[in-house]
Amino acid sequence: MKYKNYKSAIHNFTHSFISIDFMKSGRLAVNVLIDLYNLNTETKITFDFISSAIQPTEAVSKESKQLLNDYLDWLPGHFESHNCDLSRLEKLEITIWTDFEKAFSPVGMNNAIEFTVNALTKWKAEGREEQIIEISQTELIKKNFLKLRIPEM
Repeated sequence: MKYKNYKSAIHNFTHSFISIDFMKSGRLAVNVLIDLYNLNTETKITFDFISSAIQPTEAVSKESKQLLNDYLDWLPGHFESHNCDLSRLEKLEITIWTDFEKAFSPVGMNNAIEFTVNALTKWKAEGREEQIIEISQTELIKKNFLKLRIPEM
């Protein structure tokens, strides 16, 4: 086990978590953001993979719990493939957010919107300092998905 592998494993885990294309769940984190947007509340959520918690309470739903559980199920195998000892992970929190008010339709794509999903991951391995990984990813979806949600598996 090498501590240097944790950063790569957690970066890949976060990237998959916020992605529409490379997911490990039939649920999408972006849809949880869309749900908050449609509730007219802040589109920011924290998933705590150590305590299995989701904040704020407005983001807790059957879908967000399934998303969390699907990624919790994937975490041991993912860590093993990166030669990381999951039992030494003391903290793993992913906060995601977006600003749908800044979404725009790219030129010639009036039926689509483009927006950025941001993630800040705080993690700590036993005997090490807390680390932070930041990822931003641009997504393009049909405009009506902002009301209907992106179809899930």
